[in-house]
Amino acid sequence: MTALDEIWLVILILAAVIVITITVFISIKSVGLTKKRHNHLKIKKNKISDEFKEMYEYIVHTYAKELEENRKKLLKSLMVCIILFLITTSIVILIFDKLNIDLNKRSGWYIFLLYLPTIFYYTHEYKKYNDTYRKNYKMKVIKNFVEHINPSLTYTPTGAKWLLDYYLDAKFDEESFNKFVTDDYIVGRNKDGSSIEISDIALENVNEKGEFLKLFYAGIFSVSKINKDLPNEVRIKKNKNLFYGKSQNQVEMDSNEFEKYFDVFSDSNILSMELLTHDIMQLIVEFYKNYKINFEIVLKENNIYIRFDTGAMFEPNILKKSSDMRTLWIYYSVLKFVTSFTIKMNKVVNDADI
Repeated sequence: MTALDEIWLVILILAAVIVITITVFISIKSVGLTKKRHNHLKIKKNKISDEFKEMYEYIVHTYAKELEENRKKLLKSLMVCIILFLITTSIVILIFDKLNIDLNKRSGWYIFLLYLPTIFYYTHEYKKYNDTYRKNYKMKVIKNFVEHINPSLTYTPTGAKWLLDYYLDAKFDEESFNKFVTDDYIVGRNKDGSSIEISDIALENVNEKGEFLKLFYAGIFSVSKINKDLPNEVRIKKNKNLFYGKSQNQVEMDSNEFEKYFDVFSDSNILSMELLTHDIMQLIVEFYKNYKINFEIVLKENNIYIRFDTGAMFEPNILKKSSDMRTLWIYYSVLKFVTSFTIKMNKVVNDADI
């Protein structure tokens, strides 16, 4: 084998390593290992509610055993893929080194054939276990969890493309995106009868071929209804300008604790004061202090838009048990905040002279 052949062999092996690494990365991303998500370690230890305990115990006793078996099979299949790749790569290096085989088109096909068992196992066994685990997790854990919170809510793992119109109406982003991805759609009515829609969304930028270029945002987006049309928009954002004074149309609220964390923007100071009562501001502040999740609320016409910077939610993480309490507690808390805020805001609107 000449020096040039050795260089080409190294290049070929490195290319194979890169391809397999990207493939594995994409694979484990689909089950929640690499998706951007909220850091649960930031959460303070809260008193778990009795309602949550009841739901959690039901899911553990009903589905945990089956899901853990699915998860372990998926982990084993991932390890088999990695082992097969390492063994095949070692064989390729040994063959080319000991037998002095020239690197050409024919030897390239031999290399492909050697990697074929790894490719076959990945596309058949690994993907089978991956799809089974994700489907069972969503339909048995997430679906039942949502419906236990409120029987009037319906969960489906597919998305709702029409939420894009609502998202654009809220005007959250200054950056442009050209792909709106949505899944894990929740729809129904709150206990006060107001409608609500919640979905996991991602805003991406792709090229003309549809290839991914950049992720602008990933998290939970919700739309719920107010019983009356508001005459002005009210926007509540996480405070990012502590040292730069007040911005244009920023409203000064009568709570130092609230203003420590949030800014309010509106063309109507009176409306902002009427809507953001002490109870409403306390609900917003307590949620942020407890979970350290950034979020933005827009009250516009008869809609309540809320966007949570949680990263991807409702996705299983194969390094954690499917019944991981901290993960489910976050799901529960986000959903409860959306429903509680909507109910309280509707009560405020009904009681106020708007």
